[in-house]
Amino acid sequence: MTDRPNILFILTDQQRFDALGANGNAICQTPSTDRLAREGMNFTHAFTPTSLCSPARASLLTGLYSHNHTMTNLTNTRIPGVGDLPDHLATFAMHLGAAGYRMGYVGKWHTGRTKSPLDWGFDDYRPGEGWHEWFPEGTRLENESAIRLAYNRDKPMAARVPRPLAQYPELGRTDAAIAMLGEYAAGDAPFCLQLNYFGPHYPHYLPEPYHSLYDPAQIPPWDNFEARPSTPHYGYRWLRDRWCAPADEWSHYAEIMAAYYGQVTLLEHEIARVLETLEYLELTGNTLVIFASDHGEMGGGNGLLQKGAVPYDELYRVPLIARWPGRIKAGSTCDQMVNLFDLMPTLLEVGGVRPAAALDARSILPLMQGALPADWPDEVFCEYLAYQAGDVELKILRTKTHKLAVNLSEPAELFDLEADPGETTNRIADPACARIGVELTDRLEAQMARTRDPMLNCLRR
Repeated sequence: MTDRPNILFILTDQQRFDALGANGNAICQTPSTDRLAREGMNFTHAFTPTSLCSPARASLLTGLYSHNHTMTNLTNTRIPGVGDLPDHLATFAMHLGAAGYRMGYVGKWHTGRTKSPLDWGFDDYRPGEGWHEWFPEGTRLENESAIRLAYNRDKPMAARVPRPLAQYPELGRTDAAIAMLGEYAAGDAPFCLQLNYFGPHYPHYLPEPYHSLYDPAQIPPWDNFEARPSTPHYGYRWLRDRWCAPADEWSHYAEIMAAYYGQVTLLEHEIARVLETLEYLELTGNTLVIFASDHGEMGGGNGLLQKGAVPYDELYRVPLIARWPGRIKAGSTCDQMVNLFDLMPTLLEVGGVRPAAALDARSILPLMQGALPADWPDEVFCEYLAYQAGDVELKILRTKTHKLAVNLSEPAELFDLEADPGETTNRIADPACARIGVELTDRLEAQMARTRDPMLNCLRR
């Protein structure tokens, strides 16, 4: 076997940073990610470049912001837009594959309408069933368990589905990943396997025992649940109107979060199967395991569900854990500001590959190994460029203490995260925050200039 490590990259969908026990959640059971944190490094300040599935995943593949890879919207939306990444771009799979890695992809793609992972450098692709294949039209829901949205009661947010656990699609994705690991272990080449689960993205259609695993009455409201912006911009208003619960009471949101937690724990048990397979195949010692999610979920924060054109940490702060025996210190924590798509150049550096083209992202391998580069930034730059109905474009600059969110149509938002971690009070017009507002604006513009953001001139007008 080569001395280059194998890579197992586990990616969930729409998972909050604080849904993990390793990140302080005392209710949701997350034994597998807790184990990875004990045996590896937990990144406490990791943020997605954008809080929407397709563009975030495109950034992971390319190391570029949405404004550079151009996939700004969901690829399955009916709204016209970029359905596939431009052909001139290169992905980490293409680079690693050219360097001799066997590239595998299991599960959710959502990064192209006509092209699949096989078109972007992966050798093997096993998608598995999606939600609607598992829950086809006409399948009966347990009516007494269904949590329905006010705007569309025919498609519940969460429900008990009377089908056997063995038929749950996530188990099939795990089976496919385990089979692929077995194939790769028999070969001589190092491998990189990306395992993509659909959960805990809505709809939370769960079999037992996971649907009833958590009691909604035992889930307390978030500190910012009752917070509402004094002057909400259009994106907030649209998201709240569309994704609000049947009534503006925490009990409804708690039911949704109970199902959400059940989905998280189910995935934890599936991840345990994959980690056990690594051990059985004697691959653990030479495999870098990375766990992350593409973006978060509001889950009732600021009175919102789902995701959209709002800048809150519930959407942008994501879990990120890495384990690499002998190379990453067990039980370590990194509190540096990192971006999820920094994983793209990280994987390349781990595989001994230097990208030919300039990237917006930067390798976090030094951080994984306990080093802090002198020029490591103390900020992250994020954006939201989707144009589904109700969206507004956002540019976000976040430090550990403050966040600035700018859009082109309505007043900016400035949050003092030390005094107001729930982002409940916009301080943009507060004279006491004028200096930090100017500083963050300058830093935001510098990031936009660095990444060749075409909206910079519009922002300066």
